[in-house]
Amino acid sequence: MANVRTSRTAVPITGGWIQVKHRLERIDTVLLRVPDLERTVRWYTETLGLKIKWRTDLIATLKAGDGTPITFVPQDAVKEECPFFNFYTSDLRGAYEEMKLLGVEVGPIRDYGTVQTFDFKDDSGQLLNVCHF
Repeated sequence: MANVRTSRTAVPITGGWIQVKHRLERIDTVLLRVPDLERTVRWYTETLGLKIKWRTDLIATLKAGDGTPITFVPQDAVKEECPFFNFYTSDLRGAYEEMKLLGVEVGPIRDYGTVQTFDFKDDSGQLLNVCHF
């Protein structure tokens, strides 16, 4: 990817500049891959008192108070590299296109029905994620 130097509020394009809106609104969740989802959920709820925010067979999101939730994914359910946390945006397509304009290395947009995401890498090569639901 090209390394684009900008003011971070506007980037040059053919014929002028485009305003950058910085569409990432919050850290949505911290992600952890675990060997045993059931055991992990039981430990975090019974030992630490976290509450289940939502749960499926392949994922569990727990919350402590009003802070950022933690999402557990079974290690064997995700074969590829997995980000440690993700950001939320209410405009996934806008955030995706904006990052491309800024020269950020982005992966494809994935649609999981109620959740859409894309991965990207920071300038140190760390894999991160943006989601919308």
